[in-house]
Amino acid sequence: MARRQASEHEAVGADSFLDVITNIVGILIILVMVVGERAKSAPEFTKPAGPSAAMVKARDEATELEHDVHQLQLRMVGIQQELQLRAIERGQLQTLVTAVERELEKHQQSLGEKKGAQYAVDRDLAIAKDALNKANAERDMVEQAMQPQAVQITSYPTPIGKTVDDNEAHLQLKGGRLAVLPLDMLVSRLRSILRSSVSRMGGSNEFVDMIGPIEGFRMRYVIERRDVAQGSVYELSFVEFLPITSQLGEPVDDALREGSEFRAALARMSPEKYTITIWTYPDSFTDYARLKKELYEMGYAVAARPLPHGMAIGASPNGSKSSAQ
Repeated sequence: MARRQASEHEAVGADSFLDVITNIVGILIILVMVVGERAKSAPEFTKPAGPSAAMVKARDEATELEHDVHQLQLRMVGIQQELQLRAIERGQLQTLVTAVERELEKHQQSLGEKKGAQYAVDRDLAIAKDALNKANAERDMVEQAMQPQAVQITSYPTPIGKTVDDNEAHLQLKGGRLAVLPLDMLVSRLRSILRSSVSRMGGSNEFVDMIGPIEGFRMRYVIERRDVAQGSVYELSFVEFLPITSQLGEPVDDALREGSEFRAALARMSPEKYTITIWTYPDSFTDYARLKKELYEMGYAVAARPLPHGMAIGASPNGSKSSAQ
């Protein structure tokens, strides 16, 4: 009885152990199934990809830029060092130039003193020579006064002056040069535009304009308006003839030679009909005497009209006519 109870007890214990084992196996199976399902749903592990071509290019460019910046920094350092060296050289050259200038100044002062002494000697010598020349001149004058001299008198035809009314040729004698004034051509041109010039005045009382150049001369003319009881009167109040250059015409020596422009102009003017008026400036009075003599010998009557420096040849209704001899 007791043994049967013990066997039953052992059988019950074995069954409980088997149940535990079975439960554990079942749990393990369930865990394996759960892990398997999770493994199926888990993302696949991929090996990380390498850098792209754009990234490689950008990295290379960045490397090159960094290298260029480094090279520029090195060049800047080199330039700064070069500038410092040049500044030192410039300072040394400036010091040398200053020293040379001082030496040159001393040398010039020394030469100036020598030149001053030489100038004093030259001045005294010039004064002595001048005194000697004066003494020689006085001696020559005394010797000439003691000797009889022949006197030459130059006689010109028609010594009595006469007023020139027409057929008058005008010459400018200035700076040793002789030019024929194209008076007739300029006056003819003025007559052709005089009416249009008056119409351009409008309400103005004065109108100034210029004609030319013709054969080296321009003519400046002035028209004035004067109110009278019957209306307005327009009159030519002044004209002047302006050379376009100071080298106008021919040198007097050339003009007096055969074949010159002046001789050609005279060939168109008969001595019996034309009077020659010479407008002469102070720098050509000596040439005027030569020219007057030549024209007298050719049979022309000559009128002289001297002018001061800076004044142009001019005419006006209130001016005077030439007086020829």
